[in-house]
Amino acid sequence: MFEATIDEIDILRDSIATIADIIDETEIRIKEKGIEMVAADRAVVTVVDFMLSRSVFKEYKFEKEEKIGINLVSLFQILKRAKSDDKLSMKLEANKFHVTLQNGSRRVFSLPLIDVSKEEPPPLDALQFPAQMRMNSEILNSGIEDAELVSDSIIFTANKSNFLMRAESDNSSSLLELPSGQGMKILEMGEPVRARYSLDYLKKIIKARKLADEVNISMGTDYPMKIQFEVPGKLNLGFIVAPRVDE
Repeated sequence: MFEATIDEIDILRDSIATIADIIDETEIRIKEKGIEMVAADRAVVTVVDFMLSRSVFKEYKFEKEEKIGINLVSLFQILKRAKSDDKLSMKLEANKFHVTLQNGSRRVFSLPLIDVSKEEPPPLDALQFPAQMRMNSEILNSGIEDAELVSDSIIFTANKSNFLMRAESDNSSSLLELPSGQGMKILEMGEPVRARYSLDYLKKIIKARKLADEVNISMGTDYPMKIQFEVPGKLNLGFIVAPRVDE
């Protein structure tokens, strides 16, 4: 049995909105400490690592750990119906996941639990990132939007003094250069690092900037990138993005 009530609907809705744009259906784990999800998209380009702490919930009734398959697109459509002053309740019962929106009136939605056949994502603990930075989420979004004007991929380069986001095509290019201390802080850096990533995925991931003013970026040369949004004590939403090989 699992029941939970949340007043901070935005933190749940904005998280699911971003994830559902990448992964349409997945397995969610309901644990004593909160709700978790680790899943890859169908092309296995991006792995999502999501944790919503039970501290976010006004009520959290938990008896045992559960694994449930759910369609995230359908769940997001329900969350979009919630108003800012609604109280949202979730309940797991038999083969249904119920969502109730209450504020004077009471609206109840039910989603079927589904069997999710998926490949297990690679172990995230095995990844070692030689470069780690923290930057303003809106600045990262600006670099992604600039790059989209000229290419379908973007090159990230970082060293001890600055961070660059560059996109190139036959006749055009864009460049965002961010010195350390100007909306970006180097947390760890050895040798300079450089890698190219798909803009299609980054455009979806950066929607999570609604959740946090700052974002942590971890990467290596021609190596996966980790993009992590955190609301301390409440939420952790990370994305591992595979690099694209330079043409």
